[in-house]
Amino acid sequence: MKRFFETKTTKVSQIKQLPMSTAAKVEIYVSKRPYLKETLAEDVINYSALARKICREENIDSEEAVKAAVSRYQEFIAESRAQRKSEVEDILDGSALKVRSDIAVEKSGGYNSEAIVSAKTKNGFTNMVSGGEKSIITLESPEQLEETPGVIEFILSFLAAENINVGQLISCREDTHLVVDQEDGPEVLELLQERIN
Repeated sequence: MKRFFETKTTKVSQIKQLPMSTAAKVEIYVSKRPYLKETLAEDVINYSALARKICREENIDSEEAVKAAVSRYQEFIAESRAQRKSEVEDILDGSALKVRSDIAVEKSGGYNSEAIVSAKTKNGFTNMVSGGEKSIITLESPEQLEETPGVIEFILSFLAAENINVGQLISCREDTHLVVDQEDGPEVLELLQERIN
């Protein structure tokens, strides 16, 4: 993963002992707050106000140094985000959608041969079967999905922004299965179709 700043530290225990650059402190601060990263990427944030906040919370003396680091980091984030957005859009453009209603999610100790989708974890099996009050939306994506970061995040974040809860998510190779309440199914399908096509 490309980073804004580089460290030569190899042991986690050494991190607190080494002096950290202002740029490193800014990146860590922002990375813990994804909403700040998004506003920086969109360049809709007051750098001076953010610099004052970071100085106050991180006990940094030089507001100008923080403001300069924020400005440089914004350029880095915007460039990285534009590249990632293009890759995500390519994946979604090549994806097909399927929806199935009247689904139930069951957890069991074994595989259900009647399952539409099944996933095994250390806690047992999660099976999507007919006969319930859920909908399952399946995205069938190109193989590049496996190597493209941010596709699932993009889908989940815009559904969350619409106040839609994804109760279960199973992503296996090129297939992504989203389980939502049945009454949300048509809206999810419409939202995905708008963003995919």
